[in-house]
Amino acid sequence: MIRLHIVGCPRSGTTLMMELLTTCFESDGFCGHEMSLFEEPDGAPKLFFSKQPSDIKYIHTAFVKDPNLFVLYMVRDPRSVITSVHRSRPDDYFCNFRAWQTCAQAAEPFFDHPRFFKVRYEDLVSEPDNIQKRLMQQFGFLEKTCNFSEYQKVARPSGDSLTAMGGLRAVDESRIAGWRAHLPRLKAELEKCPEITQAVIQNGYELDHKWTDILNDVDAVDFPCRYPDKEFILKTLETRFRKWRASQKYLARREKSAQTGR
Repeated sequence: MIRLHIVGCPRSGTTLMMELLTTCFESDGFCGHEMSLFEEPDGAPKLFFSKQPSDIKYIHTAFVKDPNLFVLYMVRDPRSVITSVHRSRPDDYFCNFRAWQTCAQAAEPFFDHPRFFKVRYEDLVSEPDNIQKRLMQQFGFLEKTCNFSEYQKVARPSGDSLTAMGGLRAVDESRIAGWRAHLPRLKAELEKCPEITQAVIQNGYELDHKWTDILNDVDAVDFPCRYPDKEFILKTLETRFRKWRASQKYLARREKSAQTGR
């Protein structure tokens, strides 16, 4: 089985990419909305698409050792990520810079790997068909059924996916600069994490720090957020150990599958 798994910081466009993949490429199966890499699909698909954004933090062992695992990593302007609201929790901001930075650091070692493909959300919504072409060049097993730019005409997203995307619509650039409508939230996050300015520059979203001038007359407001500002060390260690065990079981299943030819 070839597994193409989508990862990235939450609110980086992973759900949109999943819908594009499942709508515009041939496959033998895919998860309904989200599914950990360490969960097994039903049946014996030859090509399976799945998505679990936070898996980027835990896939290293499985990715290095499984030659049939391919990973698609979504990255988005951190200003957009930390000011994004999920329809399932409309009163809270969904993510913070700590979560964005953790995912970015976890992904960096894979950037030059041939089974790892990095996509900027901003590039995807600006030139979807070009991203599709590049994806097919990188992963030769993909067979196109329709263009990314026309996916909305035939897509059938699940209810959870529709909620995450805010509805079904054509790929467009309307949300690239959406962070500008959430300046009090952005200023509060910038005061907590001044390194946001450098991350924005390093990832090519700005040339310098001048963009912060837009915040000069803005009052910072500390809004509720799904992710805590500080990491809970014991919880993090427990999760890492649990995911490591899951990755060992995953590899054992892959080895058994290779030996039996199934």
